Amino acid sequence: MTNHQIDTPPPPFIDRGLPECQCPADCGGRPEAMLRLAPSYPVVRDDGRMKPPEHPHAPTARGELVFDTLNQRVGAFMDRQRDLVYLRPERGGPEWEVDAKWLVRHS
Repeated sequence: MTNHQIDTPPPPFIDRGLPECQCPADCGGRPEAMLRLAPSYPVVRDDGRMKPPEHPHAPTARGELVFDTLNQRVGAFMDRQRDLVYLRPERGGPEWEVDAKWLVRHS
């Protein structure tokens, strides 16, 4: 080891002088710091006032189009983990998650 080498590891985060997030949602995200940002699409959370459809649809084929009645959006089925279903916009984009009880067939 020479004199100009450092034997300590670099810090886990190096601030490169990038400004803090100033978006209207005030997500506080710093992608360069690997901090989670607010979702690209607003996701409605079940507050108990809305009622799920009487006959929910359980998609099975990846890419199958379904309608998310809670968020009022069409999405392509990507995956399922227990009661959560992961959907993506029909033409691509970031996924969102919704409880399976809110899905119906897309007509």
